[in-house]
Amino acid sequence: MDIATPPGYSRLVALDTRQHRGLGVVARRHCFAANLTGIYLAAAEFIQAARHYPIVFAHDGTGDEFVPLAVTGLEQDINLFVGADGDWQGDVYIPAFVRCWPFYGARITDGPKRGELLICVDDTGLDTNGEALFDQHGNPTALLKSAQTLIGELEAARSATRQLCHDLRELDLLMPFEAHALPKQGHEWRVRGMYRVDEPRLNALDAETVKRLMNSGELSRIYAHLMSLDNFKFLMDRAVARQSATAVKH
Repeated sequence: MDIATPPGYSRLVALDTRQHRGLGVVARRHCFAANLTGIYLAAAEFIQAARHYPIVFAHDGTGDEFVPLAVTGLEQDINLFVGADGDWQGDVYIPAFVRCWPFYGARITDGPKRGELLICVDDTGLDTNGEALFDQHGNPTALLKSAQTLIGELEAARSATRQLCHDLRELDLLMPFEAHALPKQGHEWRVRGMYRVDEPRLNALDAETVKRLMNSGELSRIYAHLMSLDNFKFLMDRAVARQSATAVKH
């Protein structure tokens, strides 16, 4: 079946015991996200991610649907959380999407196994020197088992994430906005194409709707999103620090 390639991934194939036996995951595995300035988030991640990233919503590219993203950069192709060593910067939450790579879960779209979750792998992230996927008997190693568990959890969380985005759209709570940063040193940054919850509209919701959002857990996610927007300042600080470090090297 055709598998849509997620952002940052290069080439997805179905994980196969015989084909991939003897291979392991490459070092510096976060390099794949070095050019991603927005990372997909599940709704269940909002509370943790809100401590470190601005959480915004963006069109998913297929129509009127939205997806939540952790903003990781202010300039195109520069992820401020992937260091020169190829690793995600320490002391910050690493989104599940990043931790999954080079693995990915895709639903089978046809045939007798239609609807089942297929474990895929970006085979550009494998080599003979990395941490092994299978042991000498062809059984999954702890690395692969952990990845399979994470993919399952992320897939299970997708429905709640889609429901959150659906409810925000149906309640007409999302409004477009842009982030504008003009640091004392360096150049101006503008980030467009983002959506946020409109607080006046949120505050104007009737009690029954607010109670429904509260009972579903969506209200806490909404407030985590709103509070996270203050992190644009910290993102600007990161950008200035990296820019200064680059200038010193040159």
